[in-house]
Amino acid sequence: MLTRRTLLASAAATAGLAGCATVSPALASAGPGRGPWKHSTPEAHGLSLAALEAAAAQLAAPGERQGLVVIRHGELVFERYWANAWARAVPEWRNVSFSAGKSWGGAMVGRAVTLGRLDIDDLTSKYHPAEVSGFRRQTRIRHLLTMTSGGTMNMKPSSKPPKKLDDTTPPGPGVEYEWYKEAERGAPPGYGLTIQPGDRFFYDGAPADHLADIISAVAGKSSHRFMMEDVVAPLGCENFNYQPEGVDTKDNIRIGGSITLSCRDMARLGQLYLNHGSWGGEQLIDKNYIRDAVNPSAHNPAYGYLWWLNRSGRTPGAPRSMYFAAGARGQFCFVLPEHDMVIATMGFGQAQLSAPDAWKALGPILPAV
Repeated sequence: MLTRRTLLASAAATAGLAGCATVSPALASAGPGRGPWKHSTPEAHGLSLAALEAAAAQLAAPGERQGLVVIRHGELVFERYWANAWARAVPEWRNVSFSAGKSWGGAMVGRAVTLGRLDIDDLTSKYHPAEVSGFRRQTRIRHLLTMTSGGTMNMKPSSKPPKKLDDTTPPGPGVEYEWYKEAERGAPPGYGLTIQPGDRFFYDGAPADHLADIISAVAGKSSHRFMMEDVVAPLGCENFNYQPEGVDTKDNIRIGGSITLSCRDMARLGQLYLNHGSWGGEQLIDKNYIRDAVNPSAHNPAYGYLWWLNRSGRTPGAPRSMYFAAGARGQFCFVLPEHDMVIATMGFGQAQLSAPDAWKALGPILPAV
């Protein structure tokens, strides 16, 4: 059974607890704007088609990948799709993000910061009362972004796994917050009760979910509308939405997961960060926020603002500058600044795919620097 804790543990394992990254000093290509990706060939961008085909075959071998998309210099140079019990082999197929959705939540906060709606050093209680959120009164938005809030006992259940293609069970209602008497298994003593914000890192999606309530308080509309209108639409995403269970009765979203999206759209998020927040001629997210988001936070050099980082080399063979979104069962968006590349791969099955395991297949495709 996929519980909230097993999915969180799965996401952490998927990430491989990678190290940290920096934004490339070079200005990256702008990408597609609101339109479709421009297609090119691997050879036109210094990549080997044979190496890409070999990587795709290795990733797909267990039969549980749905897609692989490779972007270089802002153009789509390679993609492959596979059918299985959960997915069809088409570019438009929407996979469940699981915890890779957190990085989208970080982008949503960055957009709100850029619009002047909030500051990440604001107290969460300024917008979301402590008696409602369950956070200590000293908790700041920064703590939610960096997994250092100390936790809360007011949580939403975990993401729903995708259904098999022959499963006609209708979706359930949006999940709501629930007050729990005990922290999830694996949490440190006092988590959600006495640990003070900023004291330690603990990977848990529950605090991040409350960012949605903060956004709705400052945006003048629900976090669902803000995400779709102010982040997803400007990025030109064509196949992006939320599971019905991922949107509550207030039209607020689960930050910890519940997005359904294509590999192509997942790659747009990576390209946005590679572009230092610039998209289609607009500074969609402030470049200083992007810089801080992909550099190490105070209590974990492997984590930024809801992004995993690789400076310490916990993903062997991958560039130390790499950072990535990661979700359970191998949902990834790898950003490689020194190569001006984004690699997105998604799928679902019984086997876990960690970042190091994914990189064993993907590493050989990188060009020499």
